[in-house]
Amino acid sequence: MLTLVKKAMRGDKEAFIALMDKHSDAMLRIAHGYLSQEADIADAMQDTILDAYEHLSSLKEPRYFKTWLIRILLNNCNHIYNKTKNYIPLEEISESFSDDAQEIDSPLFRFRELLNCVSDENRLCFQLYYGEELTTREIADILHIKESTIRSRMHREKLRLKSQLPKNGYMVSARKGGASS
Repeated sequence: MLTLVKKAMRGDKEAFIALMDKHSDAMLRIAHGYLSQEADIADAMQDTILDAYEHLSSLKEPRYFKTWLIRILLNNCNHIYNKTKNYIPLEEISESFSDDAQEIDSPLFRFRELLNCVSDENRLCFQLYYGEELTTREIADILHIKESTIRSRMHREKLRLKSQLPKNGYMVSARKGGASS
């Protein structure tokens, strides 16, 4: 992947497209964890790809491409969220009254429900750690927070969730590799 990043930094458009294809699923999952409207998610994705293409020359270290790309995505999600946070579209209200049992049984739906139980301050850490399987070091780099702060937030939030979630039928378990990766 490092070769692709270097090629893209030298102006190879095909390499940049390949990088976006490689990271599009992760970007989409992160945007879904942050934003609820499909149009907002699409806007965040589009803005991120455009920003990454326009500012690729500002990337100092090619090995941190994914971290850099996620930071751009988070900035775009924040911007869109702040712009639309007081707006609830009619479609969302009507969808909340429909009950699709198949969707409720999906792992993605359960993960989103779990994320809804996580405090706002810690939701992004959980999304990046459990959803994207980033290490606490990578999350610290993305969020510009000390790694020890990430670990302590995750620990406190897991304790809080364990005390609340069994009554809802969900259990919190550590992913493969342990919680301090």
